[in-house]
Amino acid sequence: MTTSALTGFLSSIARRAPLPRRFARDDSGATAIEYALIAGLIFLAAVGGINLYASSVQGVYNKIGTAVAGQ
Repeated sequence: MTTSALTGFLSSIARRAPLPRRFARDDSGATAIEYALIAGLIFLAAVGGINLYASSVQGVYNKIGTAVAGQ
């Protein structure tokens, strides 16, 4: 890298906004984060539904097991 290219590169960095301001304005990953949050909520709802279903079905299988065993 030549001296003039290095000087131009350093001056372009100096002209940029400081990192916290640039970070606050940057929204490039917002959509991915929103989709991840939605997927997480769907996952939690599915786990909750499966848990409720499993607890209700467990009683049915216990009754069937007891009837088959003849007790």
